[in-house]
Amino acid sequence: MLKAKNENQKRILCYGDSLTWGYNPADGTRFAYHETWPGVMERSLGESYKVIVEALTARTTCWDLPYAPDRNGSKFLPMLLESHAPLDMVIIMLGINDLMHLSGKTADESAWGLLSLIRIAYTPLFGGTPPKILIIAPPVPGKMSDFSREGFGVAEEEIKKLPAAQKIVAETALCDFMDSNDFIKVDSVDGLHPMPDQYKILGEAVAERVRKIL
Repeated sequence: MLKAKNENQKRILCYGDSLTWGYNPADGTRFAYHETWPGVMERSLGESYKVIVEALTARTTCWDLPYAPDRNGSKFLPMLLESHAPLDMVIIMLGINDLMHLSGKTADESAWGLLSLIRIAYTPLFGGTPPKILIIAPPVPGKMSDFSREGFGVAEEEIKKLPAAQKIVAETALCDFMDSNDFIKVDSVDGLHPMPDQYKILGEAVAERVRKIL
């Protein structure tokens, strides 16, 4: 079995989109790592844990975007799992872009896309044990700006259904699940991306769950 350099350190891969990347809705830049929820989680967990962030804006679960085919999450996850092996846990927070960028997609379809990622993550590598998987349902939009509503308002109702749909898939696949909406809300200029005060709350909540799982 492949061993990490520090065998006592738990290795966690965070796989997500702009919500994990740390998109700043105020100016389109990136928040400092310590302001993102993975950064907060890593600091809370301490040196016994190694947090690896693989996040990309506009990433989908398993669909190509006509203008950005490299956003398909299912195409890159296998390579990343192998690159960062061994992993004790994979945390996935995806789904909103399935609904925002792909016309007509439903929350249920997005949740099935999430299931494809779960199946990939559960595949053992190098004869090792598959990682634990934690699914985090992304926060639903707050009050959208006019620009956000013009581009993505049509998907708002399906996005509200996404946490429940993802919970069903996670339970079916025997994954751990948490709903970010139980902890935070989106109250930012675009109504889509949380600010650091909310990421701090989420990161600490995820850290608490990780300790219980690992």
